[in-house]
Amino acid sequence: MIGKQILNYKIESLIGEGGMGNVYLATHEKLGRKVAVKSILPQFAKNEEIKSRFENEARTMSKLHHPNIVSLYDYYSGEEGLFLFMEFVEGKELQDYLDDLGKPIDEDLSVAFMRQILSAFSHAHNKGIVHRDIKPSNIIISNNGEIKILDFGIAKLLDESGHNLTKTGTQIGTVYYMSPEQVEGKKVSHLSDIYSIGVTMYQMLTMHNPYKTCTTEFEIYKKITSEKLPDASEINQSLSTSIVDIIHKATAKDPKNRFQSCHEFDQAFNGDFSVQSDGVIQESNKDNIPISDSNKSDVLINNSVRINVPGANSALVLGILGFVFIWFPVVGFILSLIAIIQGAQANKKYRLNPEKYRVQSKSTGNAGRIMGIIGIIFSILYWVIIIVTIIIAAANDSSYDYIDDFDGDGIPDWEDNDIDGDGKDNWDDSDDYNYDPFY
Repeated sequence: MIGKQILNYKIESLIGEGGMGNVYLATHEKLGRKVAVKSILPQFAKNEEIKSRFENEARTMSKLHHPNIVSLYDYYSGEEGLFLFMEFVEGKELQDYLDDLGKPIDEDLSVAFMRQILSAFSHAHNKGIVHRDIKPSNIIISNNGEIKILDFGIAKLLDESGHNLTKTGTQIGTVYYMSPEQVEGKKVSHLSDIYSIGVTMYQMLTMHNPYKTCTTEFEIYKKITSEKLPDASEINQSLSTSIVDIIHKATAKDPKNRFQSCHEFDQAFNGDFSVQSDGVIQESNKDNIPISDSNKSDVLINNSVRINVPGANSALVLGILGFVFIWFPVVGFILSLIAIIQGAQANKKYRLNPEKYRVQSKSTGNAGRIMGIIGIIFSILYWVIIIVTIIIAAANDSSYDYIDDFDGDGIPDWEDNDIDGDGKDNWDDSDDYNYDPFY
């Protein structure tokens, strides 16, 4: 296939292989746009069931237009085989990302990932589409930190029953991430995707699949249908109670006890949920949320998974206030000093974990620290000017207290408007001129 041209796309290299087909990198001859080409080998393309499923994937993807879902550009069926021309994403599969990281994903960063994932699947579910095979290999983290969802090949279109390619009683999906109803061959809904997303989140935070110790599929099926998902905090002890509860709610055995939508799942990160087990509502975790207030609104600006460094924004605000309040030296000095401390702490956090935080936050922290330094300098100068002025004024006053105080009232004559002490202003009292030592 290398070097061949399909439609307007020239095949350049092989980037993935599978049992029934391959994935190639290709470039549009006119536009120069790189695409990923998913192909089915000719010998399998003649199989009507495989062909129907492949066409179903094309039809499904054509309905989805979301920044966190890989876009479909074109579809082609011919003698060479079946081809999907899709958005090419430079990045890593979630599992590869974890392996390269060498440790569980930070809790705040995992929430940032999850919110992108949930946004993508909320869009799909609103279109009546259930993925049915959510797993780390179908989640790509691009080089710019953006989540992309792949492979709707076995998706079920709930609003187009005539095109459903699976039936009750069949199991389709990767066993480790299957919901209990999938394992049992029951009717699948968007709640099955929510279960699989919960298992995927578990793996983000522990690096391991919850059933990695199982040796047979039967053992896995039994655990999925009858045992609560293992507690992620037993592996990653740094996890907050609220995150563990969120995972357990998402993976409840009874679909009615799970989050009923991706939006509800997402809101749980703000504390808006109650844990349910076997239909019993337990205490809400609203006051024990791992995401700090400063991060809630900024975690996913422009779909970036990096978050703001805590304290960077407040350092800048305090630095500006410190500069504004230099006319109140004590207030300005204190505000400026706090800005310097917070800016330094924000920069230290960025240096220790640059892949987690936005570069802009580093600049914000630096700006706050600089404003704080300027505020302190001006506050000190202000104090110096005041002290020098007082010293000079005191020196000037002492030279007139007794030498040039004609009426002895303690006020130097050059400042005294009543130098003869008769209670009349010099300008209104002609007699004062007789006593004015300057005349």
